[in-house]
Amino acid sequence: MARILYGVAGEGFGHSSRSELLGQRLINAGHTVLFAASRKSYSYLKPTFQDAVQPVYGLSFYCRNGRVYPMRTLWQNIAGYPKGAAANRRLFADSVEPFEPDLVISDFEPFSAWWAQRHRVPCVSIDHEHVLTCCELDGERALWKERLLAQIVTRGYHTFADAYLIPNFFKAPVTNAHAALTPPVVRNIVLNQRPESGEHVVMYATGADEKMRQRILDIAQSFRRHRFYVYGFNRDLERGNCVFKKTSTDGFIRDLASCRGVIATAGFSLISECLHFRKPMLLIPLQDQYEQLLNTFYVEKLGLGQRSDTLTGECVGSFLSNLDTPLKTHPLVEYPDNEKFFSIVDNTFKHIGFDLNLCGSSPKRALCRRSQIRA
Repeated sequence: MARILYGVAGEGFGHSSRSELLGQRLINAGHTVLFAASRKSYSYLKPTFQDAVQPVYGLSFYCRNGRVYPMRTLWQNIAGYPKGAAANRRLFADSVEPFEPDLVISDFEPFSAWWAQRHRVPCVSIDHEHVLTCCELDGERALWKERLLAQIVTRGYHTFADAYLIPNFFKAPVTNAHAALTPPVVRNIVLNQRPESGEHVVMYATGADEKMRQRILDIAQSFRRHRFYVYGFNRDLERGNCVFKKTSTDGFIRDLASCRGVIATAGFSLISECLHFRKPMLLIPLQDQYEQLLNTFYVEKLGLGQRSDTLTGECVGSFLSNLDTPLKTHPLVEYPDNEKFFSIVDNTFKHIGFDLNLCGSSPKRALCRRSQIRA
């Protein structure tokens, strides 16, 4: 059996939910997994995997009112790095090195990937972000500066992986011989929820404040025939046709499965869940976050929803007027498929010398071939 260090980034819940699924599948196959998770991912994974989850200092975005602030992000990470780096040195010295991993998996978590490179341990990258560096993409030429910066950051996170697995909701030509696209995966709570067609619209706000709350209320009052369930403010409050709800995974998934449409930022995880339930989307990407800008471009291009730079009454009105229009079926759309994802992951690990038996019925002995690491 293999001993696997699994690094998980802490921005959003897409990294942690995907890592929970794969981590549990690895454990069920008989392997030993040690998670190094930061921030939200640590909080998400700790109750399930308990002592197998250790905190790692992670880089983060400074986000406010629907916008990522690059300079504030830079200084925030610089200010926290000395203390965080010291904590990470203790983590790797006290927990990771005695664990003696045969393999490292990184879900956009740079410190575990860099540790693997220094110690010549095979490493596989599994994240959506590497679509920016490993695939040929369409996009708006006016955003070339944002794309270039995003590519530089992504390469800096993880440069020397033995393989790159990229969950993605659209098909694109792969330009890296060591990379492969996979379908998105969704949480078991999503798979177990039956989709319905209700009367409400789900809104999810990221990095929102009181100013954004008032804007949502003002817009909602212009469309009194519709009912809005709003998440992201972690409070229970009802004003007319607008219902603000506290954070609740079960509640959110129930509302998502039964809604008429979704208005949200353009995170990959939420897009995947909307695709699973076949819900139309109005996406307002976090400004200066190129991954989200790219997601909105493809959602609109493939007929899966609409996009807008900012949340306005005009864009909401246009979206609501088209809710009854059936979603288009486009050959480039890759809908969530957990078993196909695990099959591709399993085959990729076999290619670098690890038979992890993720899709088999009984655990097999893992083969560790560190000599295959590329320089």
